[in-house]
Amino acid sequence: MSDQQLGYREPGKIAPVNIPHPVRLAAACWVASAVVAGMMPVILEVAGIDFGQSIPDWAVPYLVAFAVPLTALQVLAAQHLLHGARWARILLTVAAALSAIGAPVDLTALILAGLVLTLAGATLMWLPASNRFFLLRRDPAYPVPAAAANTAGPLS
Repeated sequence: MSDQQLGYREPGKIAPVNIPHPVRLAAACWVASAVVAGMMPVILEVAGIDFGQSIPDWAVPYLVAFAVPLTALQVLAAQHLLHGARWARILLTVAAALSAIGAPVDLTALILAGLVLTLAGATLMWLPASNRFFLLRRDPAYPVPAAAANTAGPLS
C-alpha cells in the first residue's frame, strides 16, 4: 500500500479514516478494559460496594495509587496504538500477559469482563491487517522531507 492509499495528509500523519478496523477495535477494547478492570474495581472498593473481590481497608490507598496511573497509561497507549506506535502495542501486549497470569482464580463478572476485553484487545493488535498497519508506520517520528535532504548544499 502506498502512502496515498493509507491517507497520509502530510509527512508522518495518517488519516484516521484509514486505520484498519482491527486496530480501532483493539484500541476500543483497551479503553473499555481500562474502565471495567482498571477503574470500576477502584471506584467500587472506595465506595465500599461489595463486588466479590474485596481487599483489606489498609490496602485501598495503595490500590488507588497504583490503579489510577496504570489505567491512565493503558488509555494513553491505546490512543497511540491508533497512530501506529509500536511501543504501545508491545506495552499493551505485556500488560495483557501480566493480566492473564495475575488473574485471580475466583473471577467475578467484573474481573472476567475486563480480562476478556484485555485479551480481545491484545489479539486484535496482532491480526494480519494490524501487522500491515504497524509495518507501514515504521516512519521515524519526525521524518526529514526528501526535498530538504536532497537540496542541502555545501556550507559557505
